[in-house]
This record gives sequence, structure tokens and C-alpha cells, in this order.
Amino acid sequence: MLGADAAVRNRLAEIAHAADDGRTDDYIDMFTEDAVWQVPSGTYVGRQQIHEVLAAIAPTSAQRHVVVNTVMREHDDHIATISDFVFLTHAEIGWTVAAVGRYHDEFVAQDGVWKLNRRVVRDQVPAAYMPAR
Repeated sequence: MLGADAAVRNRLAEIAHAADDGRTDDYIDMFTEDAVWQVPSGTYVGRQQIHEVLAAIAPTSAQRHVVVNTVMREHDDHIATISDFVFLTHAEIGWTVAAVGRYHDEFVAQDGVWKLNRRVVRDQVPAAYMPAR
């Protein structure tokens, strides 16, 4: 059995894989019933509302969420994480950086399974707005 640290890191990867594969039902099953999902387009509360938004933006071509630099803090009733992400999309020219940003997440244990209770996407910058170097 995995410890809390490894289980939450696995959950972060499972969430990214489900999103990238367009497995909306699997993705939403990793949230609590009363989860909050705050993204640049708005704040969505509850699995049903989050599911509706995700179903509308399900991928139609290959994509990848690369989640790195995760910092984890354990609290009495939850684990908080902050992770950087790079969102890649695939087209005829190959893989392209579509956005970068940071996830601020809170996980809670329910029946021995870590579920996402809150995700706030911050500092998301579409690739078109990233300065050239």
C-alpha cells in the first residue's frame, strides 16, 4: 500500500492521464462530490457541473499535461499541493506548448482513496502570450 505522499502523486498523474485521454468519467470520479474547479473561464462547483464543462472541452486530438515540481503540505484533514504544468497539443507540425501554469490542489481521503476536493489553476499563460526568448 502506498503512503499518502506517493498516493497523492499517483493521483495527480492519473488525473492528467484521464484528461489527456478524454476519459471524462474517470477524471470526474477522482473528485469529491462537492469539489471546486477554478479555471480562467470560471469557477465550477460539484462533480456534475465540472463534468458538464469537461465533456464540452474533451480532447479531439492528442494532448498532454506535464505536471512537475510538486510541493506537498500535509494538514490535519487534507493534503495541499502546488504543481507546475505544461499543456501540450499535437498537430501536423508536432507537439506544441499550448499553455503553462500552476495547479493549487487540495486532496482529501475518502474510504482510503485520495480525491481532489479543490483545484485552482493560476498563472496560466497561453503559448501565444509567452514572450519570445
